[in-house]
This record gives sequence, C-alpha cells and structure tokens, in this order.
Amino acid sequence: MRFAESGCPVCGRQEEVKVEGLGASWAVSLVTCPACGEFGVTDQDYVNLASSRSKGEWKFFQLSALLRERSIRPLPRFCLQDGTEPYERPGFVVINVKELLGQWPRTVPERLDRTLCNLATLSQRAGDPVDVMSNVVPLAFAETAKEADYNIKALVDLGFLNREEDAYTRKTVILTPKGWGQFEKLTRGASAPENPAFVAMSFSGDSQKKAMDDAYQQAILPAIEQAGYRARRVDLVEHNHWIMDEVLAEIRLAPFVVADFTGHRNGVYFEAGFARGLGIPVIHTCREDEFNKAHFDTKQLNHVIWTTPEELRKRLHNRIVGTIGRGPHPPAVKP
Repeated sequence: MRFAESGCPVCGRQEEVKVEGLGASWAVSLVTCPACGEFGVTDQDYVNLASSRSKGEWKFFQLSALLRERSIRPLPRFCLQDGTEPYERPGFVVINVKELLGQWPRTVPERLDRTLCNLATLSQRAGDPVDVMSNVVPLAFAETAKEADYNIKALVDLGFLNREEDAYTRKTVILTPKGWGQFEKLTRGASAPENPAFVAMSFSGDSQKKAMDDAYQQAILPAIEQAGYRARRVDLVEHNHWIMDEVLAEIRLAPFVVADFTGHRNGVYFEAGFARGLGIPVIHTCREDEFNKAHFDTKQLNHVIWTTPEELRKRLHNRIVGTIGRGPHPPAVKP
C-alpha cells in the first residue's frame, strides 16, 4: 500500500497509524488511527482527504471526533468519501465527509452529552476506568486539549464522572451512578432496538398521496427492514386511542424516527422535534424538489435528499446502518 507510511489522512498523525490495503477486489484501505479510530478509504479519497485537510477546507478536529465516535459505537465498517461521485463497496457503508460533518454537535451541552456517551461506551462495565490522557481531544468533541479538559471537568462537576490520577500521572475517569443514569436517558430510544422505528411523513389525501405511498412502500419500509428493524406508520395501525396519544406513545418506544419532510406537514415537524427532545435519533429525508421549502430552523440539519424511491431506499438504508447500526431482525428484503 503506497500510503502505508503517510499516516492518517484526516488528522495527519503518523505515530501508531496503520494503513492496510484489503486487496484489489476491495479497492479499499483500512486506516486505524489512535485519534480518529478505524475507517476505510479508497486511494483517491485518501488523496482528497489529505489535500482538503492541508487546504483547510474543513475543520479536521471535527471530522476526527465524529470518526472516533463512530469507531467507539458498535457500528459496521464504513468508507469515508471526500469526492462527489457515489460508489458502493462490499462490506462497507459509504459516508460522505459533508454528511458526517453535518452531525457535529453545535452547542456545549450537546458536546458534553456525547462525550459522556463516548466514555460510557468505552467503559464496558460499571467501575471500569477510561483513559482521558491519550487522544482525549476527539474523544471529548474538542478543538484543543484545554477545551477537552474543560469538558471532562464539567462532567466531573455535574457529578457524572469521578476523576483519578495514578502514580504515573495517567488520568482516568469512572462513571458514577448518576453518570450511568444520564447515559441511559440519552440513549433510551436506542436501548430498545426490537421496537418498530417510527415513520413521520405526509399521508393525507392530496395530490402527493400516491407518490408518498410509493416512497413509503418502495423505499422507506424496505430500507428500514433491510437494516434489521421493523417500521410503523401510525395511519396503518388499527387502534382505539386518540391519534396523538398513539403517535407520542409510538415515538417514545422507537429506536429511531424517519421523518420525511416532503409536503412540509406541521405534524412531521412536531413529531421529529418531539423525538429529538427525548434524545431519540431522527433521520431527516426530503424529496429534492421540496427541500427549498424546508423551514429555516430545520434546513440546516443533515437531510437525505432524494429524487426517486430507489435512491431514497439506498441512501436511507446506508444512513440507518451507518448512524444507528443494524437492528435485531433478519432483513426482510434484499438490498
């Protein structure tokens, strides 16, 4: 592999970085970096990433932190793409740099929450110490070591962590019972993957009804099922309850929500916001010709933009597997 000695294309680190070719049939190399974690990359994207970093086209510390978070979580292997031409690689989910950067936590409280989730995931059992001395900047969603130390100290001050120093001045932290409780609150949606995913979308009797029914039956439903989950659209479920009671109950139990904003129904905005408030992951989708009508407050969020049901099915499946992980149910359809 001609990049084996060139280091990590994202953060530029060379020490302890491995770049291993997986063979011509894969056309992918696996990068293992202590700071950024593990990800696949093609030769061309390796060059693109290194060039983009040197030109300052994106903030490498943000990308490094998002990659590290993905490596910590039990998600399938993925390829990082810095080009514009879509491609597929067997055994990998392909994620574009711009899509990944759209997941950067913009507020300090959100960075603290996701730092705590990183530490809890690394701590496989209660009482296990987690090293916060090495490569802590991406672990804590920080730009500098000073900011990372602030985030760790803030979690200590909030009572979520205990901080320790051993005789060799190696710093570790241990989650407190309060910290584990907070972690449970932040991940309660994902803690029940066997429950159906909730689909919020326009399904009223307007001119778009057939198009949206097709989008659900040909794209959203098979994408969710192929990822190993079941789907639920509340208008297709028989019940005797007030409709909003049913909607809110289903969202509370869902491992994630798919919200398609085509048609821009107020109910979709409400249901997506309700789920986000509970800490349940929301995947935003919208047909390309409707995206310019999106509300300003949500337009900045990362959407799966689609033009045909087939495109939506492929992209939504990749987004689910790449950001949520595979579910517990055997796939019902072929990808």
